[in-house]
Amino acid sequence: MKYCADTWFILKLFKKDPKALAILNDAKDGKSRIIIPIMVYAEARKKLMQEGCSAAIIGQFFTGVEMSNKIGLMLIDKRIAEEASKISFSYSVPLIDSFVAATCKLTDCNILLADDCDYELLEKKRYLKVQRW
Repeated sequence: MKYCADTWFILKLFKKDPKALAILNDAKDGKSRIIIPIMVYAEARKKLMQEGCSAAIIGQFFTGVEMSNKIGLMLIDKRIAEEASKISFSYSVPLIDSFVAATCKLTDCNILLADDCDYELLEKKRYLKVQRW
């Protein structure tokens, strides 16, 4: 299984949600992979700082998450940017969520780990599959 993580999933991991930890451990120890779009990395860091977390604690968290070669950050390239602009325009999805959706689709992820209503139309149109709990 290849997952793409939205900010919601990263925040669940930070708070040690059991289901999020199970997906992370499966990626570290099993056959799954997790892609973290760079936009998600930035947004999660911002939200954690807004909650009062120190930069050191946030840095330690991400270092731990990225220790596996099956979990990695995905940078934005021209192809992802072009797809994100199409998604945002065609489906009225906010641009940051469009970048996440484009990354998910163009990196051949099976599932987007998210709990955001902005992805509902993309899910209905079978552009991507979302897992939430």
